[in-house]
Amino acid sequence: MAPDKVTRRLAAIFAADMVGYSRLMEADEEGTIARHNVHRSELIDPKIAKHDGRIVKTTGDGMLVEFASVVDAVRCAVEVQQALAEREADIPDDRRIQYRVGINLGDIVIDNDDILNNGVNVAARLEEAAEPGGVCVSEAVFKQVNGKVPVAFEDRGEQRFKNIATPVRMLKIQIGNAAVPRIPPLPAGEEVPPSEKPSIAILPFDNLSTEPEYEFFADGLRLDIQATLVKARGLFLIATQTTGQYRGSDLSAEQAGSEMGARYVLEGAVQRAGSRIRVTVRLTDIAVRQVIWAERYDREIDDLLMIQDDITVQIITALDLKLAVGEQGQLRHTLTNLAAVEHFYQGLSLFYAGNKDSNAASRVHFERTAELQPDSPVGPSYVCFSHWLDAFRGWSDQRQESLDQATKWAERAAVHPGANGLEHIVLASNHLFNGRHDDALAACQEAVARRPSCPSAHGYMANVLHFCGKASEAVSQIKEAIRVTPVYPPWLIPLLAATYREAGTLDRSISVAEHAVRMQPKNIHSLAVLCSDYVRTGREDDAQSVAGNILDIDPDFSVDGYIASQPYRDPRAIERLTADLNSAGLDG
Repeated sequence: MAPDKVTRRLAAIFAADMVGYSRLMEADEEGTIARHNVHRSELIDPKIAKHDGRIVKTTGDGMLVEFASVVDAVRCAVEVQQALAEREADIPDDRRIQYRVGINLGDIVIDNDDILNNGVNVAARLEEAAEPGGVCVSEAVFKQVNGKVPVAFEDRGEQRFKNIATPVRMLKIQIGNAAVPRIPPLPAGEEVPPSEKPSIAILPFDNLSTEPEYEFFADGLRLDIQATLVKARGLFLIATQTTGQYRGSDLSAEQAGSEMGARYVLEGAVQRAGSRIRVTVRLTDIAVRQVIWAERYDREIDDLLMIQDDITVQIITALDLKLAVGEQGQLRHTLTNLAAVEHFYQGLSLFYAGNKDSNAASRVHFERTAELQPDSPVGPSYVCFSHWLDAFRGWSDQRQESLDQATKWAERAAVHPGANGLEHIVLASNHLFNGRHDDALAACQEAVARRPSCPSAHGYMANVLHFCGKASEAVSQIKEAIRVTPVYPPWLIPLLAATYREAGTLDRSISVAEHAVRMQPKNIHSLAVLCSDYVRTGREDDAQSVAGNILDIDPDFSVDGYIASQPYRDPRAIERLTADLNSAGLDG
């Protein structure tokens, strides 16, 4: 008779255990049980359900949970640990309930309702290695969640665990007392002082619409307000990339604003029902913990643009901003066609999801926006930027065609006096890789002037300045981009390291490049910068080791190919970088 078929599946395994359970029970059995039960019913179990986890089994002091998504498993662990730390903050240390959590991604065997296999054993060993209140994950988990969950990781290297034959690379998640999400740390010594301008963060608006087809309105309205205020020179606006991390968070406005470094926080809720739309907004000054403006709009959908413009004006008024001559007009919407606005809102909601499929889907709506209102630069600006992202994030099978389309739409948008600056970033990119460095600088300056609170504008300005040999100005722009978006895009860090290298500040370049490699161990550019740094400081063995890592990741790596992606104005910079990589053992 053939044996029964074994059921297997890939899963994220979450193992948790209470720290010092026996000691706590001996000291206060009834109190420990009561507090533990409250934490389970009010915090832990609801968080697991929220992130679609399945509790496989529990013991008196621990549990084993299965998640289909490793991102959900990590989010759940971080949220539980941070919320539990807050709940137990006033409890004496020797009575405090804390958990250790280990998370692994692996193949599991299904045995009735239980799960078995080496993947479960690794999760259990990671949990044992975690600190009280901490979370440790395997390398497999790290590779899946890095850049997707706003937390920092500390690499603890390969660990040998009892009854686990193969060493496991373990990473510790840096857990703080603040609630999720976390702001990733900067490299040592690279502090970014707060802005002197009034700073505001616009949190994701709640969607109260019952009809599924209207869900995009909440995102669209919020992102449209953001896209308008990004043009205000007297305002410091926290970027969408950062505020979007707070979707579904239980944080108060004061907590969220403090975490992001914002003085003011705008919250809102949107409900569309048929031909009517209801919008509720409130603006909080977190320094005094007071709502300084609130409004409820209940209008026909045809008044949507009036609502958006009024919210913008009221924010400007509440913050007592002094607008420059002509700036008031720039902050008013150039779209007047309601159908165009609806497509624009749908496009924005998809665009900021930040992946290949959503980027392509957003472009369909932006193109429709341009068709419905050809006299507005809004549609062409976002169409061109979506094509540019396809090319530079590797989402396009025909990179040159994407770049050509980006250029075509950028030129269409740029001639409009109300152009929003995205098209100038695209034009700057094209100029840079065509060797037109002065034109690239001019386009970036225009982008920053039109979008003073845009991390993309500041970040790409830094990129162009770096390749033009203007190191100190590039560093300033990188830090401005990070100031705008504390949950900063990882590519800014290797750019900062390369800028320090070209300035000759090699100790700082090494420190930043090593930080970049810890963040993204398989990022070729970060490794190439570090390899070059080691050569220039005489650390040949270290350089050769990094070169070996590069070839392990990309066996087809060539120096000539890499140099082609580094459009330095000064040919001596290209010659020296080529010599560095060759010296480390990398070939053309």
